Amino acid sequence: MAKGGDRQAALRGLAERIAAVLEDGLPQDAATLDVVLAALGESAAAAALARLATDPETSEHAPLAALLLSPGPWTLAALEPALAAADLDGAGARELAEAVARHFAAGSGRVLALLPDGSRAELAATDQGLRAFVRRLRPEATAPAELRGILARRCGPQQAAELAALLRHSRLDWTRERVFFLAALLERARSGGGGAAPDDLPGLVAWATGFLDVSGLPLEPRPALARRRQALQVQLRQAEFLEEALARGSYEVRMSQGMRLGHVHGPAVRVELAHLERAAALVLGLTGEALDGVGVRDLGWAEDAGELLRLLPGL
Repeated sequence: MAKGGDRQAALRGLAERIAAVLEDGLPQDAATLDVVLAALGESAAAAALARLATDPETSEHAPLAALLLSPGPWTLAALEPALAAADLDGAGARELAEAVARHFAAGSGRVLALLPDGSRAELAATDQGLRAFVRRLRPEATAPAELRGILARRCGPQQAAELAALLRHSRLDWTRERVFFLAALLERARSGGGGAAPDDLPGLVAWATGFLDVSGLPLEPRPALARRRQALQVQLRQAEFLEEALARGSYEVRMSQGMRLGHVHGPAVRVELAHLERAAALVLGLTGEALDGVGVRDLGWAEDAGELLRLLPGL
């Protein structure tokens, strides 16, 4: 990020952009409103929001106010270009939160909720709640420029913003190996053009960030993919066994016969396995079957080239 006056100007501009989104109306989905209505015993969303606004910091109201004052997918994508342009660090993110809180404390506007029917209602927003909203945007976690550049080239503006927001909220530490893995995946994935069906980029990127997170560091893609594929195949066999067992009798009957099986959701495992095999093809040029049999052996530590050559015959 720029220094000095340019930095402060960028912070002010970003704070004003966030405030504009909140003043225009933070979109609320029906499921969130159903939770709020059920918790408060109200039948109308406007009445529920007005009740929260009377005392948003009570133990009963605070969790509901925080739920409503949370950025959803539309908000994250809408703010992503401005957040990426600012490219804040941790200190800048804290300054941004204070700037947004000051904006509303000065009476510059009201925070509104955009309800599913298109109407708007005032949303309870304390200084603490506004700071928390900015923290949930994760302004300090902008994805590496290399990945954002690929998204800009390969995707339309809306999808690029959605995928960049997904990367921002992946909570990954961006090591060189992780950036390379995702860069290869994004560069080689099929877009909407051409004869072949396009890849499910949101699903593929979401899977890849989760895989990179659980694989740990340092990342060794081939053995990590092989281990994950083996684990998924075990889960898939469990799911298929359970499906066959339940086809022959109800869950209750099987329980009475002494069968104790943990539930594995077969369709979800099949989707993850498909994402893994697609990622292996894109990043490593390998089919899923080619990953089988990959193993890791510790040959010891070589201090010099001669020692290394002595160890290699152990392969």
